Amino acid sequence: MNPFLVLFSLITAISVVVSASLMLIRRKMGPGKRGEEDIRSSVFNFYTTLYAFVIGFAIVTLWSAFLTAKADVTREADDIMIAYRAAQNLPGSDAFRQDAVKYLKVVIDVEFPQMQEGAMSPEASRLFDRLWSDLYELKGDSNMIGQIYSSLTEAEHQRLARSILLESNLYPPIWVILIFGLVSVVFGLYYINRQQTVVSLIFEFMAIFLLLSCIYFVYDLDTPFSGLINVKPQGFQTVYAKILSLQ
Repeated sequence: MNPFLVLFSLITAISVVVSASLMLIRRKMGPGKRGEEDIRSSVFNFYTTLYAFVIGFAIVTLWSAFLTAKADVTREADDIMIAYRAAQNLPGSDAFRQDAVKYLKVVIDVEFPQMQEGAMSPEASRLFDRLWSDLYELKGDSNMIGQIYSSLTEAEHQRLARSILLESNLYPPIWVILIFGLVSVVFGLYYINRQQTVVSLIFEFMAIFLLLSCIYFVYDLDTPFSGLINVKPQGFQTVYAKILSLQ
C-alpha cells in the first residue's frame, strides 16, 4: 500500500477525532453566550498568522537542507566518476578503479539503508580511505593524478556534508513552538466557534488536517535521508551503472 495514502488516512482520522471531540465537549458544556469566555477574533488571527510564519520558516529551512543533501549526493557520485575516468589513463591504476567500484556498491547497498537509521557505514568509510591510499601509489601523468586528488577532496567534502545532515536540522525550540502552537490553535478554535454550525465544524476539520500535515512534513524533512521523503542514491546508481559499462 502507498505509504502516503496510509499517512494521510491516519492524519484524516486524527483530524476527525479532534473535531468530533471539540463538538462533543461543546455539547456537554453548553454553547455558552457569545462574548462570554471568548477569544477576540483579531487576537486569534494574529496568533495563527504568527504560527503560520513559524511553520513556513521551518518548511523553507528544511526544504533547503533537503535540496542541499540531494545536490551533495549527486556531486559526490560525479566526483567519483571523474576520478575513475582520470585513473583509466594511468598505468597500474587497477586497484584504485576496483576500490572506486566497491565504494559505490557499498554506498548504494549498505550505507544508504544505514543512513535511514541515522548512521554512516564504517565499511564505506574504510573503502574511501583506501581510495586515498591507492591514490598515493599512482604513477604517471601528474596532471591526471592532480585531477584525481581534487575529485577525491571534493567527494570527501560531500561525504562529510552527508554525515552532518543525518542529524536533526531544526533547533529543538522550534519543535516546542510547533507543538505548543498546535495545541493552542485547537484551544482557540474551541472558543472561537462556540456557536457551532456545520460550516464551522468542517472548517475546524480542514484546519486541523492542514496543521497536522504541515507538522508531519516538517518532521519528515528534519532528517533528509530517512522518512517517507528522503534523498535516494540515484546519483550513485547512475555512476555505478556507467562505470560497469566502461569496464
